[in-house]
Amino acid sequence: MKNFTMETFDEDRPCSIEELENIITSPTGGLTMLPSTAFDKICEGIFLGEGDTAKNVTTMKQLGVTHVLNTALGKDAFHVNTNHVMYQRKGIKFLGLEATDAMHFDMTKYFYPAADFIHEGLTSGGQVFVHCVQGVSRSATLVIAYLMIKSHMTVQDAVRLVRSRREISPNPGFLQQLCNLNEELKKSGHFPHTNSTLAAAIENSDVEDDCGEEETCTVKDLEEILTAPIQVPSSSLSQINENIALGLSHFMNSSDRLQRFGITHVLNMSYKQGDDSDTPLYQQMGVKFLGIETQDTLTFDMTPYYELAADFIDDAVQINGCVFIHGVDGVSCSATVLIAYLMIKKHYSLKAAARYVRRKRDACINANFLQQLCDLNLKLQQCGHFKLRKNNFTDPIK
Repeated sequence: MKNFTMETFDEDRPCSIEELENIITSPTGGLTMLPSTAFDKICEGIFLGEGDTAKNVTTMKQLGVTHVLNTALGKDAFHVNTNHVMYQRKGIKFLGLEATDAMHFDMTKYFYPAADFIHEGLTSGGQVFVHCVQGVSRSATLVIAYLMIKSHMTVQDAVRLVRSRREISPNPGFLQQLCNLNEELKKSGHFPHTNSTLAAAIENSDVEDDCGEEETCTVKDLEEILTAPIQVPSSSLSQINENIALGLSHFMNSSDRLQRFGITHVLNMSYKQGDDSDTPLYQQMGVKFLGIETQDTLTFDMTPYYELAADFIDDAVQINGCVFIHGVDGVSCSATVLIAYLMIKKHYSLKAAARYVRRKRDACINANFLQQLCDLNLKLQQCGHFKLRKNNFTDPIK
């Protein structure tokens, strides 16, 4: 496999405007694009969209919206003129914030009021529609801030999530303010924790499976999911969920990182027989280790290792630990067994599992491994395996 040059993951390194702009524009080859839709669902309970849509109260009711957050309150062409009276008649709560889409405007004063309002909507079982004029800058900034404050996501992860659902373009001033918020939250120890209610909502949204249980999955289907567009991971480690991390080999070769990320298990999918250089460290730290010798080639058979890897990953999940799965680049062998785990232990269909992993980390799985996953999908499908998730799983993480 080609060795990619990746940015070293370092949670102590401050984020930058350039880094966030790269996350936003990389799916479109470095170009800034306007949304193709009037609004988009960011995660369960949160819509992000245009002001004209928000002004249509009938549409709001049809969407099941219970809370409307106008982040561009005002009467000129660059703002949206709405008020609580027009929504009150339909039983919709309203919050208007007078923000201007300008680099010098201080959006930070609205970070926490907006986050509290959105949080109130979600925790009451409602739906929140967040908007500005176009739904790309002011409103996107406050949704990102909400994800950082209430669901403990780093700014990079929050931007990736929102951008994966809608084309956005916060101005550089807002991006810098989000970077500053990221540093403040980081210093307070905010990010290691997880808001379980919101996290579950986001994860449920991530793995929503729109294909029927009997649908055949092909290599081409998976390539479209995983490589549309193809990207090199922007960091050496990607947190898939609170129990699973996927990343670059040798990233967890220090006691500091093992402790920092709460790693209890390490699964090495690029293990070489006799290479036990890290074993003493893992033993000293009480970390369980499994090494599987694989080859990222078009002839290697990964299928004998599916159950072994899935059992090891599940062992970490069951004790609420954290497993770090890696190959060489953290994009092929390791991503393959993670997808297999989600299918075997969590009863995800292959497409749902592939989408889930792709939204957390860029993957580049070879066609041979993709075909083997398709074969596993068919086998599990034929025995009714996926119906168990549909009937019995409400939280895909636990």
